[in-house]
Amino acid sequence: MSKPLDLAQQLSWAIATRETDSFFDARACARLILQGSRAVQDPVAVEFIQSIVDDIDLHQVINQKQHLSDFLSSITEWLQQHTTNSIVGIDQFQPDFSAGTTQSFDSFYWRHRDRRMRCFVGEYFYHIKTWISTATNWSFITDQDPLQPGDALVISVPFCDTGNQPNNLNTVLEQCEQLSIPVLIDSCYYTISSGIDLDLTSPAIDTVAFGLSKAFPVAHLRIGIRYTRDSVFDGQKLHNTINYNNIFGAYVGKKLITRFKSDYIHSVYNEKQKQVCNHLGLEPSASVLFAVGDSKWNQYNRQHLLNSYQLAFDPELFVNRISLTGVYDNWDIFKTVTA
Repeated sequence: MSKPLDLAQQLSWAIATRETDSFFDARACARLILQGSRAVQDPVAVEFIQSIVDDIDLHQVINQKQHLSDFLSSITEWLQQHTTNSIVGIDQFQPDFSAGTTQSFDSFYWRHRDRRMRCFVGEYFYHIKTWISTATNWSFITDQDPLQPGDALVISVPFCDTGNQPNNLNTVLEQCEQLSIPVLIDSCYYTISSGIDLDLTSPAIDTVAFGLSKAFPVAHLRIGIRYTRDSVFDGQKLHNTINYNNIFGAYVGKKLITRFKSDYIHSVYNEKQKQVCNHLGLEPSASVLFAVGDSKWNQYNRQHLLNSYQLAFDPELFVNRISLTGVYDNWDIFKTVTA
């Protein structure tokens, strides 16, 4: 076993034993430290979120619908202020509140339920699990089974498998335009990334979804935003129109985007990502919470996640995307182990 993998195991075990005194629980935990996708417990953000909760009258907050419109009126400019990414064409869409990005996905599936759902290998497993469980017609895009008229495409930018800009995105969007294929772009990693150019001017783009749960530890508040064309008026848009949404989530979301810039997490953890990748021999992802490992990192593959989703795919189909969140959350241990 190579030295970087030895170091990774030492890190994982040291972090796991901090979290539990049980040997067997620690062993199970250690296997998962470098896997998954979750926000870093950034101490400044955590303290700020706690201050929000400490300072409110919850009953009063959740009965003020203005918090929804305040969040919606601020989020677009906040996203566009990212200093190392760019968005073009977002003004062609209308925003509405979304329960994370997931509600946007479900709305897209339903509106295009008569089409065949498509995605590239490595896409977010939620899509695949939902399509399989609802007997939806779907398939991976391959050379043998390319995009066809009557399809609907879901693609993440940054791409879920690596956290990087997806390959040939402009070419794919041009193809979708030619074939009249509606496209959903999942940009939940956008705010934790660098060097991402998001051009939304293609008329094929139907939906664009963003969320705050990767940038800040607020996943359970389900704070997201969906952008659709003016012509869309579905159940999600209806809820937005009548203010039947998560007002508390919108309130916290507005506070967060007022306090922190959209590139905050990337700017804070970019140097730490470089340090970790240098010590472990990993390739830094454009998304600062991740790194990419070669075949030597197969013990950190997606098998556990596939089991959780009850999906029977070969984990070797997917990149060994290494989560760095646990290391950032235990930076003192990293410094000790690598000293």
